[in-house]
Amino acid sequence: MAEGRDEATAYGGTKPYLWTEIFRCFGVALDPRKLLIAAIGILVMSLGWHLLSRIFNYAAPVRTTSEYTTDTIAKDYKDKKKAAGVDYTNEDFQIEADKRFERDHANWKLLNGLAGPDGRLRTMPWYEYRGPNPYLFVTDLLGGSSVERQASVSDFVSSTVPVLVEPLAKLLIPVIKFLDSDASSTTRLYLFLVVLWSLATWAFFGGIITRIAVVQLSGKDRISFMQAVKFVMNRYLAYFLSPVIPFGIVTIIVIGLAVVAMIGLIPWIGEFLIYGIGFPLQLIGGVIMAILLIGLIGYPMMYTTLSAEGSDTFDALSRSYNYVFQAPWHYLWYSFVAVIYGAAVTFFVVFVASLMVYLGKWAITQAPLSETTNQKQHYLFAYAPESFGWQELFLRGTEIAKVKKPITLEDGRTVMHYTDANPVEAGRYMSSYSVSNKVGAAMVTFWLCLAFMLMLGFSYSFFWTAVTMIYLLMRKKVDEIEIDEVYLEDEEPQAPMAPVTPPKPTAPTTATSLPMVTAPAPIPTSTSFKGPVSSVAPAPVVTAPASVVTAPVVTPPAPPTPTDDAV
Repeated sequence: MAEGRDEATAYGGTKPYLWTEIFRCFGVALDPRKLLIAAIGILVMSLGWHLLSRIFNYAAPVRTTSEYTTDTIAKDYKDKKKAAGVDYTNEDFQIEADKRFERDHANWKLLNGLAGPDGRLRTMPWYEYRGPNPYLFVTDLLGGSSVERQASVSDFVSSTVPVLVEPLAKLLIPVIKFLDSDASSTTRLYLFLVVLWSLATWAFFGGIITRIAVVQLSGKDRISFMQAVKFVMNRYLAYFLSPVIPFGIVTIIVIGLAVVAMIGLIPWIGEFLIYGIGFPLQLIGGVIMAILLIGLIGYPMMYTTLSAEGSDTFDALSRSYNYVFQAPWHYLWYSFVAVIYGAAVTFFVVFVASLMVYLGKWAITQAPLSETTNQKQHYLFAYAPESFGWQELFLRGTEIAKVKKPITLEDGRTVMHYTDANPVEAGRYMSSYSVSNKVGAAMVTFWLCLAFMLMLGFSYSFFWTAVTMIYLLMRKKVDEIEIDEVYLEDEEPQAPMAPVTPPKPTAPTTATSLPMVTAPAPIPTSTSFKGPVSSVAPAPVVTAPASVVTAPVVTPPAPPTPTDDAV
């Protein structure tokens, strides 16, 4: 593990305006790996929402059904009438039937707006209306009338800018609808599962994006995709539980207050003990829930905490809430800069992507024989994605041209739909399609949807990248930790080194120069020596030439034992 500041980082000094670091997020968010991860995350989240919407959606209540007749109400009020000692009339039953229908219809309207055929949480990404196409917006702005330009600008601001905060909005919208008074228990269960699926999805994909982004933004070496995946998988439970715990605490408080409210139904005890003396406890519970829910605007920083610090769930919770409440104006300012800058770069990316695909479509429609053979290539784009006005862009000026029109739905909502500009001519043109035409159009639609998802993935990639930078700036502000301080670890453990085997001793080779031989000590000649004097002569000292002074010293063998002839 390596933790600390990288010496190669570019943060050698302190910048006077740290918020300008947010402008680095554009290049980091354009990483193809992040675009692909974001596109897959959007698709996984949308498929889960679509399945839940189909399961929980139901038909609208009808006023003429037996459920809302006076006879049904009279049966339901039979026991209540006896307990209260009140004699209800048919007029009372009719009023109660109307109230029940209005309550059920309001609940269905709320659920249908989310889970219905055109609901916000059921529509697939390529059909969701996200405002006018940037290319058409620019061309209409330059060549349209003053009224058309004003309407185009208003439509763009009201529908395209919110796309940047779509990841945060798609989490908070179910939470807000969960607190709606018109929501039934079935609707709340549906919204709870929607939120749970969203958190489970982005705990993985958002974690991967923030892990790659935090390493790049801190100036460290790039990490591989698999290293980021392993990092998130090892901490997935922490990523998932960090935003779930606040919801769990809120749920526990709600259940506790509901139990208290049941006790409050007891006469005298409820009014005096529960609601009278114990009302401050309800206020405390409301304050705690409000703080937890307000602090969730910083929930994306929980993921960036884990990606930057490699810590646990409680550290992610404490840092995200502390940063929001200790420096709220800095958080709002950084978020404002990120939204404005993100809207500009998202517009640029969508404009360039739309222009590239449109130019390719325009080029293939210039084939000289397409008019004479009646094989215009417009049919290839008949099923193009509607979102961001792609279908309108590709089919403008053709027999199957599309225009957007507001349509009022059964539940009273007004949504934008792309319809045929000339239904009669479009129907005649579509009926002439052969099987090969339909297969070709379907295959082209697959590639268009892939390009569209990568383009849409940029807004999510930029969102998570900008949140990562905002976390680093908030950490710098509150904890005074430098931006380049991130947690790193050895993602790929190295294999243990093999033991070093010492070389085998080799026999000394014959050298051309003589080695240095140490002479034995001289024989003492003192007269105090009483033993016999040996007649063996001392061995001569041989000195090696200067060129081999550095040769190793070789110990000579022991001198031979003297014989009788030598005495």
